[in-house]
Amino acid sequence: MILSGNGHAALSAILANESLFPRIKEADFSSVASKLARKQVIAAGLTREDLLTLKTILGDEVFEKTLDGLSPHHVKLLARRLDSSAPEIEVNTGSSALSYVRQILNGDVQADASAAPAPTTQTAEPKKNKYLGRKAFRTGR
Repeated sequence: MILSGNGHAALSAILANESLFPRIKEADFSSVASKLARKQVIAAGLTREDLLTLKTILGDEVFEKTLDGLSPHHVKLLARRLDSSAPEIEVNTGSSALSYVRQILNGDVQADASAAPAPTTQTAEPKKNKYLGRKAFRTGR
């Protein structure tokens, strides 16, 4: 349900007139900031510098809360976006991918987002479908 046609204006008005909204606590503002930051973090096209800028703007606590709140799927995608040549062991679970993202943000790992991921090779030939083309499975008139 949309309360206002322009959400940005509504949020700006609330922030400009905090005395009119005494029931909104600091934890509520932190929660809203974390939700909005989450939308930004999972957006495609973010670089390490973009995330560091976001971390500076939001503060360490809100940013870390945002990273912790991401689903394992989103953390893996973020790790792959930051470093497409990341070893599979670093991004195979949500917790390892989160640790890898933090290493990238701290500068412990050099992310190479331009490198192509290692291609997977198939050793076995795909089996032929023995039912393909059989009269019983044909459709048509």
